Amino acid sequence: MSKGLRDLNLKDILFGIVLPTIVCLVIIWFPLNERTLASINPAFQGIFVFGVQEVVMIVAVPMLLGLLWNKWAGGASGFLLGSIYALWYGLYGSMSPSWIHNMSLLGYLLSAMLIGYMAGALNQKSAKFSRLLFSGFVSGLAGGLFLFFTEQQATPLLVYGEYGFFVTMTPRLVFGIVIPVVAKLILRYQAKMTMPQHPEAMVHA
Repeated sequence: MSKGLRDLNLKDILFGIVLPTIVCLVIIWFPLNERTLASINPAFQGIFVFGVQEVVMIVAVPMLLGLLWNKWAGGASGFLLGSIYALWYGLYGSMSPSWIHNMSLLGYLLSAMLIGYMAGALNQKSAKFSRLLFSGFVSGLAGGLFLFFTEQQATPLLVYGEYGFFVTMTPRLVFGIVIPVVAKLILRYQAKMTMPQHPEAMVHA
């Protein structure tokens, strides 16, 4: 049954307006306070200025859409969000002549598309947690390996060695476990909301 404006409640306002606005403000706070973060610890600059946007845009969202919807939704969202992230990342470093020609910019785009498409292709809309977990972890692993490969083709070489491999792979492997859990919770909630009522409840409705 469709809901009208009168059915709007406080929960809808909270999850439809307040929560997404807070999330956006938190994300943008880090780039706006980049110098402050760098003065505290230079590592914070990479983690919060680039890292948060990276894992949300080109790992979490494509993987989640792939698991919940299908490979086309996952791949398309990965392509779009990967393009936006690569563009922003490229413009951020545009003062450096070698930055724009960095092969890893293309790697961000393609790895996001790969993660979303592979998650959907492997899961095939399954609600079983074991398959969700397998699909998410394998797609995160594949996307991370592909990105690290493209990073090794960049000139100059900015991400390399054991530390570079760790930084590239860890968030994708972690989200390969976390996102399937989130997907399972969403599917369980949807199943509960669509569960048919008992005949007695239908009579009194």
